Formats: sequence, C-alpha cells, structure tokens
Amino acid sequence: MAAALPSLSPLWRNSLRIWLASTLTIGILFWSGRNLLLGLALVMAVLFVNENDLTPARSIGQLVAGALIGLLTAIVLQEISTSWVVLGLAILLTGVLVRSLGLLKGLSTGYLSCWAVELMHRGNQFNWATIFDLAFAAVVGILMAQIATWALWPRRPLQQLPALEARIAHQLEAQILAMQQWLDRGGEPPAVLRSQDLLPSIQLLQQLRDQNQGHPRPAHTQHRLSRWAQAGSIWRQVLRQWLLLEPLLRQLDTPLPAGNPQPLLRSALASLAGTLQTKPIAAPAPTLSSPAQDWLEEARHLGVPQPLLLAIGQQCHVLEQLLHSRALLSAGLTQLSAPQG
Repeated sequence: MAAALPSLSPLWRNSLRIWLASTLTIGILFWSGRNLLLGLALVMAVLFVNENDLTPARSIGQLVAGALIGLLTAIVLQEISTSWVVLGLAILLTGVLVRSLGLLKGLSTGYLSCWAVELMHRGNQFNWATIFDLAFAAVVGILMAQIATWALWPRRPLQQLPALEARIAHQLEAQILAMQQWLDRGGEPPAVLRSQDLLPSIQLLQQLRDQNQGHPRPAHTQHRLSRWAQAGSIWRQVLRQWLLLEPLLRQLDTPLPAGNPQPLLRSALASLAGTLQTKPIAAPAPTLSSPAQDWLEEARHLGVPQPLLLAIGQQCHVLEQLLHSRALLSAGLTQLSAPQG
C-alpha cells in the first residue's frame, strides 16, 4: 500500500491526510478531557494539512508561534472589552506582531486564534488554565496536521519536482498531438487546454523562488531550487504562448490538404511535440525561423489566409525557442542531481 500512495490523485491524498489528522486530533482531545475545545483543534488540523511546504519544521514553529500570539493578544484585549471592535483591534495587532517578528506563515493561525477566543469565550473570565487549554487545542491541531502529512507521504520536494515537471510536459505534449491529429483527420476538435490545467503545477515550481529566500541552505540545494524556480518561469511563458497559438490553429479548416510530403505547419508541430519528450537531455537546437515566404507558400497550399499562417509560424518559433531553453535547463538539473542519485 505504501508504494501505491504517491500515485493517488491530490484529492485522495489530501482526503486521507485530513482524515488521519482529524482522527488523531479527536482522540487526543477526548483523551485529555478537553473535548469542549474540539472545534478549534479540528479547524487547525484541517487547514494546515500541507504537502507543498519545503521547510515543514520551520513552518510548524511559525504556525504555533502565530497561534500563541493571537491567543495572548485576544485575551489581553478582551480584559478591556468584549466588543467586535476590540476583536478587530486584536486581529490587527496580531498581524502587526506576527509580521514584525518575521513569522509570516503564522498569520493565519494568529487570526484564527483571535476568532476562537471571541467565539468560544466571549464575556467569560480568563485564567491560566483556560489559556493553556486554548493553546493546547491549537498546537495539537497544527501538530496532527503535520504528522498526518509526514507519516503517509514524507516531503522530499527535490525528488518530486522532476516528476511534476515531466507531468506538465506530458500534458502539453498530449494536447499538441491531439491538435496534430485533428488537423490531419478533421472531425471534432480536441478540448481546449485551459490555463488551470497546468498553472497549479507551474506555480508549485515558481514558488520555490519565494521559499528559497532568507533561509540558509547548502549552496548545492540553493542552486537546484533556483533552477527549478527558473523552470517554472519558463513553463509559464510556454503556457502563455500555447494559449495564444491554439486559437489560431482552431481557425484552420480541417482536414488539411495532404499533397505536400512535409508541410511546414505539420513539421513545426511535430518539432514542438518532440521537444517535450520525457527525457529531453539531447534535444536538438531550435531551427531558425522559417522565412516569411515559406509560410506564405504554405498558406497558398493550404488555402488559408496568409496573415493567419504567418501568426501561427511566429508563435511556433517562439514556442520552439522556449521549449529548447526548457530542455537545456532540464539537462542541467539532471547533472546537478546526479551526485545525489
């Protein structure tokens, strides 16, 4: 079963994580006799199950610190008043304190803790036992969320990124091949590739740049994280160019004439699909942009408007350059990973 877990869809993975975190949280709260605080603990457990954090230990510290700051701030201000205005001030002050201490990942837990104090203990007298119970529930929820994540799928971000990047390439390659088949055979066009089909995975690569800042790491790891973030930037540009190219291709009448043995358009799409192979280490350099006259002749042969095919040719050339850059970057990342393999 352990070998099958990584192949589960994100929906099933997170559902199992949330189930485990919730079960552990419920068990601990009932065992400790603090079941009245189960709601706060479960909110923390469900919200902070996270599989995309590259620094989980540091994140736990910030989440717990943010929760404690929110609790103490709300409790102190509630001694002055229990109005909603004071709750707003508590949330504002919590945000200022958490940000000034550099605990940005603890912002959400701080805000939730302020809300929990207002919702669960409004107008009640606070004492150290109450403060401890609230802090206990918040910390248990956060820790159970992290334990559920680590126990089932320990985070090895640098080992998971090649598969993530290869999945992006496979999705785009499948779309290009589907468009090729439609242009050759006609019939019903393939479903449009939506930006949300690839963008979440691309954002996971790009976020490495933000998570890489301000945290001491070995130079080798820093370099690899930076290169993966660069790969995310390239993929974002690739996605943008394809989203510009695909509507142009859909304006063509299909099936395309097959008299030409190697039409320019077909060879351009085949080159794009070939550059997206799973192992693009030996990918050839991009061909030079075909002269405009060649695309004009292709337009006459296909019987399509010349400006349309010129625009398609330009987009294909830009995509070819971007994908070649991606292939070179993938080769460099493979070499960087080799000593640790």
